[in-house]
Amino acid sequence: MGKKAKRIRTAGEFDIDRLATMLRMPRDGRNTIDAWSLESIFEARQEQMIGQFVRPSRMAEQMRTDDALYVAYENRLAPQRCIPVQIASAEGARAERIAEEADALYGPRGVGIHPDTLEDINGCLVNHGIAFATLHYVPRENGSRVDLEMRYWPIEYVRWDPVFRVFKARAEPSSVAPGDIPETPDHEYGFVGGFWIPIIHGDGRWIIFKRNEIEPFRQDAAILPACLVWARHAFACRDWSKGSVAHGNAKVIGEMPEGVPLQSADGKLTAEAAAFVELLRAVSSSDQPAGIRPAGSKIDFLVNNSTAWQVWTELVTNAEKAAARIYLGTDGTLGTQGGAPGVDIGKLFGVATTKVRGDLGSIERGIDTGLIQPWCAINFGDSKLAPSRRYVLPNDEKEAVRDNMAKRNAAFYAALVEAKNAGLILSPAYIAQLAGDYGVRVPDFTMAPPSAS
Repeated sequence: MGKKAKRIRTAGEFDIDRLATMLRMPRDGRNTIDAWSLESIFEARQEQMIGQFVRPSRMAEQMRTDDALYVAYENRLAPQRCIPVQIASAEGARAERIAEEADALYGPRGVGIHPDTLEDINGCLVNHGIAFATLHYVPRENGSRVDLEMRYWPIEYVRWDPVFRVFKARAEPSSVAPGDIPETPDHEYGFVGGFWIPIIHGDGRWIIFKRNEIEPFRQDAAILPACLVWARHAFACRDWSKGSVAHGNAKVIGEMPEGVPLQSADGKLTAEAAAFVELLRAVSSSDQPAGIRPAGSKIDFLVNNSTAWQVWTELVTNAEKAAARIYLGTDGTLGTQGGAPGVDIGKLFGVATTKVRGDLGSIERGIDTGLIQPWCAINFGDSKLAPSRRYVLPNDEKEAVRDNMAKRNAAFYAALVEAKNAGLILSPAYIAQLAGDYGVRVPDFTMAPPSAS
């Protein structure tokens, strides 16, 4: 017997009474840290490495306030918004009817999967290497079906348990059903305001999106390298701004004539010194372009002649290129300046196709095995005829072949016109040989070709 192509799910696997209870996140607030030091960035990076996602999720939010990382992140998610989807049916008339129902729920305009949910999932997958979603059960009024809607579950309410090697979610206690908390040492009462419950992909409640099987949060999380780029880009911009103030604001220093006192006996400025200070303020102000300097006094302008700005501009440029490469796989979005290669931005969406296919492939697998197959099993008895949800990605190789064929075909007919204009006889043998030279099909004639005699 051949090996099964996929796991078949049955309706008996899913406890509808338990799964119909919608999980909620604890109401413990979302504290945002507005100031990040280099030390706190390294600490959050280390927490990402061990699967503790509270501070890494806060850091990812703050990283999007940086212009270079924001643009790279938004461009990475752009294909998700633009590429169409379709529901692919299994074989058979019954499978086609199931696919029609699935299309209304999970197709391009389906109510079971919302574009904003997919964008949240895609963004979390990019930044943290993994993303999570829960299923919301909506029975139809006539009782004929139970529709499953996908909802994004923020990663800050998830942690990795290295002992039992399972992800756990922190949920509001009142929304947790008895079956959600195992009666084993695996169940834990977590942080204040919630229970920790295991996340099992495809159990009818949870969907896990990932690209790697073993600890994906360590292997494919963009924030691991990007947080260091954020640090050097943000700090370099800060120092560059401080340097701009120093370079753009010359200091005016005055020297009183010899023998003129600066202070009186009571420690205050003398009338002459006070008048001279006012003169210096007037000279440094564009509102008072003229003044009278006392005989023997001096006025000097101190200007910052440092070339340290060259270091800052190199750091900023390097960080912007690094951000593009981390998120997009190419720095082509930066144009041809700064060492970036020239690319067809419209064709690539500004993102390497390998990145796009990796993101969308992970989302496809998660939806098929975690959402559509359970939906099919619950409503139709099993998942044998479950359809699949696919992104309609352009085939670059086929497009290149078609373009090349069109060019060769146009050149072939241009050669025929030139031969005819030159007075040559277009015999079938000549035409066939010319078609072979250009690598195109020999045309069929609607009328007999000219005779060679």
